[in-house]
Amino acid sequence: MSEDFLQNPSVILILLGNYVFLITLFFIQRRIGKKNHRYDERYYQVNNQAKGKTWDVMLVVMLIAWPIVIMFDGISFSFFLLTILYILHCMIFAIASAYYNSNE
Repeated sequence: MSEDFLQNPSVILILLGNYVFLITLFFIQRRIGKKNHRYDERYYQVNNQAKGKTWDVMLVVMLIAWPIVIMFDGISFSFFLLTILYILHCMIFAIASAYYNSNE
């Protein structure tokens, strides 16, 4: 266990609370979307294409990042790198989704 975690184990409760909050938001958004008929066949096609391209690109990025993490294994650097990878993943998904929406 890291020293930061041992000094402040309540961070786990904050993370779990955050997960519960996000799952609740997901189900609320999903329910509203179903009532407004947002989830049609076109929605699933566009999202599946965007997700596929996102994971293709993300796999290459992660394969490049792994040796870097191994070489510079530090708590702050690894956390920073993983955060950047997550943000990059979300941005690529948004770009791919916009691209496939414009092609439809």
